[in-house]
Formats: sequence, C-alpha cells, structure tokens
Amino acid sequence: MNSLTQKATLAASPLLVLFAFALPLSTSAASILAILLLLVWMIPGNMKEKFREIFHNPVVIAVLFYIALHLIGLLWSEDLVWGAEILKKQWKLLLFPVFLTLVRKEHTRYYLGAFVAAIFLKACKAYLVWLGLITLPVGSVFTTVGTSHVIYNPMLALACYIILQNLLFGKNTRLAQWAQAFLFLFLSCNMFITVGRTGQAVFFVLLAVALVQFFYIRSKKMLLAALVLFPLLLPATYLVSNTFQQRINTAVDEIQNFNSGEITSMGCRVWYCNNTLLLIGQNWLTGTGTGDYPSEYAKINQVNSPTMPNTDNPHNQYLLTVAQFGIAGLFSIAAIFLSQLVLAFRKKNALAPLAQAFPIFFMVIMLGESYLQVYGTGFLFSLFSSFLYKDFS
Repeated sequence: MNSLTQKATLAASPLLVLFAFALPLSTSAASILAILLLLVWMIPGNMKEKFREIFHNPVVIAVLFYIALHLIGLLWSEDLVWGAEILKKQWKLLLFPVFLTLVRKEHTRYYLGAFVAAIFLKACKAYLVWLGLITLPVGSVFTTVGTSHVIYNPMLALACYIILQNLLFGKNTRLAQWAQAFLFLFLSCNMFITVGRTGQAVFFVLLAVALVQFFYIRSKKMLLAALVLFPLLLPATYLVSNTFQQRINTAVDEIQNFNSGEITSMGCRVWYCNNTLLLIGQNWLTGTGTGDYPSEYAKINQVNSPTMPNTDNPHNQYLLTVAQFGIAGLFSIAAIFLSQLVLAFRKKNALAPLAQAFPIFFMVIMLGESYLQVYGTGFLFSLFSSFLYKDFS
C-alpha cells in the first residue's frame, strides 16, 4: 500500500464524521466533504471488492433501481432540460453505495455523535433567537439561519430519537443517563418553539416507535398502558406550546378553506395532492416521465384550480414518484424501505432499534415533502443507510 493510498484509507472515517457534523449546519460544507469522500473512495482502488459489496446489498439495489427510473424516464419526457435537472438531483443518493464501503463499525458512534452535536448547536441558536438575543433577517421563518425548518425539524426529531434509543437501550453510567435525559428534553422543547410541522409529526411517531421497541420485549401490559396514555401527549403539547398551537390552528383553517381562492401553504398542498392524483389517474402505468410533471400538472391546474400556482413538486415524495414513473415508481419506493426493514429486523446489535426506526422516519416525512430529492435529507439518507444496513461481517 503506497503512502497516498494509506492516507486516503485513513482519512475516510474522519471525513465521514465531519460530513455527519456538517449535515445540519451547512449544505455547502457537506457538498465539499462529499466530493472529498468520493476522491478518498476512488484513490485506494480495490473496485472489484467494493462493487461486490455494493451489489450484494439489497438496499443499494433498490436505491439504484429508483435512480435508474429517473434515467429511463427521460425516454418518454418531452422536457429533457427539466428531466436532466431532476436526474442531477439524484447524485446525493448515489453517495450511499460509496459511503457503504467506507463506514467502519467501530466508528458508528462517532457518526451519530457528530450529527447530534451539530443539531445541539443549531438548537442552542434557536433558543437564542427565541429569547431575543439573536435577531433573524426580516421575513425569516423562525428556526435558525442557514437551515430551513423543512430540513431542521425532521433532523431534530431524528436526533431526539437517537438520544432516546441510546438512553433506553445503551449501556450508560448514571452521569451519562442524566446527561442524555437533559439533552433529550432540551431538544424536544426546541421542537415546539420552531415551526416545522413535518418534523413535529415525525417526532411523535418516533416517540411511539421507541415506546413500542422498549416495552414490547419487557412488558406487554406496560406497552398497552403506554399506547393508551401516549395520545394524551398531543393535546398536552397543544396546550403548552403556543407555536405548536398556532401552527396546528393555521393548518386546520387553511385545509378547511382550501377552496376559497386564497393562496395558503396548506391550501396549496391540498390542491397539489388533488391535481396530482388526477394526473396519476391519467398516467398510472408509465407516469409522465422524469421531466414532464411540471407541464402536465399545469394543464390540470389550469382546469381545476386556475387561481392556484403551478408546481414542480407536490410536496409529497410518493405522489411525485408515482406521477413521474407510474406503478414502477411506487414499487421502487416500496422496495427501498421494505429492504431496509427486512435487514433491520435481522439485526441483533445496538444499532437495531435505529435501523428499524429510520425507514419509518423517512416514510412519515415523505408525506410532507419530497425528501429523497431535498438536498440535506438526501445526504442524510445516504449516510445513515450506509452504516445501518451494511453487513459488517
């Protein structure tokens, strides 16, 4: 092994730790680190062994099939320029097989720790904004500068789950238990002074997942009691958090009045859903192709809701993928998360709870946005999938 190859091999895991830390903080830094990791992956060679590992992983196969649909879908797309733009966005998911061959089992705690540490820093900044010690630019939605609530809150929910599952399933000293309990409460409270509804929704889902995972193997009676009492947490949060209460009230009002002609966030989403379902009905077999969703949506929108804006994204990963690729699109999404769940339930190590929760996390947030396409969460999917579903044996 020459000097350059040895240095590249040694640099891989530290760069992955930095990548995990950069994810919630800066997409630019994450992009630079992703390019460095790609170089580190190529320099040592051993491509035959790497590709053998890649193509023996069922999650990789499912992801590559999903990406291949974007390439194949150009064949029946009229708008090849937009199709190429959509295809280009898939490069974040192509990092998954690269990361798969770079991650090391003994360093997974560092990847998770770096991610949680970055979320902690963002949460601290959000609290400073809340306290009036930091002033955001005019027109900013309340979260933190540099990260949209669309990305921040789902990542915050995942960080809360990581801490909770380590608290419940990990081997901790008394001091570590208290520290993690404090950190969980610190981040959980931050969830409800920020405005990301998708993140808030998946927070409750992951909390329920953690309760099921913990009590299922310990006490069925306690599990039943927890599931009965758990729904009371929602109205309690509604009463305690003014921000959460306001966002819920606004969402309900906008959904109820979506047909009023007023352009609102949730009203537009209702129309995006309705019109995209009609579009799917017209193209259920092959979809519109990779590039034609915006133009085909505009035709339906002009007839059904001419006062509403057109869109290139219905803010729902399932609707977008099925609209683009028909039945094959639905199959590709299902294959990704089913393969993850199958591998997760075969695991018997400390990562098993997170491996089971991660696909549930993505399946929930994709109801509110096309998160496989979003920059930050595309990176998140690739990094976490690489060490959660790698066969380290």
